[in-house]
Amino acid sequence: MLIGSTYNNAVMAVEFGEVNYNNALIDYSKIDTDSTLKLADYYFEKALKAQTAKEKKDYLQRASGEYFILTKIEPHNIYPLVQMARVYDYEKQNSYSKAYFFRALKIDKTNALTNYYFGEYYYTREDYIRALHYYNTAFENGFRENFNVLVKMAIMYEKLGDLLRANQYYKKAFLIQPNNTLLPEKIREIETLKYKNTGYYNKRRKQ
Repeated sequence: MLIGSTYNNAVMAVEFGEVNYNNALIDYSKIDTDSTLKLADYYFEKALKAQTAKEKKDYLQRASGEYFILTKIEPHNIYPLVQMARVYDYEKQNSYSKAYFFRALKIDKTNALTNYYFGEYYYTREDYIRALHYYNTAFENGFRENFNVLVKMAIMYEKLGDLLRANQYYKKAFLIQPNNTLLPEKIREIETLKYKNTGYYNKRRKQ
């Protein structure tokens, strides 16, 4: 159980990636990384489960403050950068979210976690071609057996009209979760269409 504040009740303001503690400089070397990470993840999970918009906003701001500190302590650690990007994503702060995703990609452009959540960013904005690109990069770099990645890639291919590949990824996902009751129906639905690959994706691919 996490109780209290990591920073001795210091007043913190977080706005667009800037943290001020009563306008005083922070000695990051004195901050415990493990407890800060646990607190950040705790706030983030609370935000995801929040029942009201106000509660969600409050927990996201708390989480972003902790993650931001981690980006200062360990500037080459991808995880807090990705989490900052996710916080801004949930807050619909698109430019800041993308900025943190690109910072993480600059450290390692093939990192599966970064690419997966960047795919999620574009998926929620219905930019399916970009979403598919990042999901595919995650798939190729460690997430080949990640159920969520496989399903999202299947959905992307289906929405973009490549039903053959969509069916392949739905089947891969089913192998990971053979007890899933929805995937067999989706696979049968696609197979009845006889793989008519005439969608938007194929038209773009030929350009």
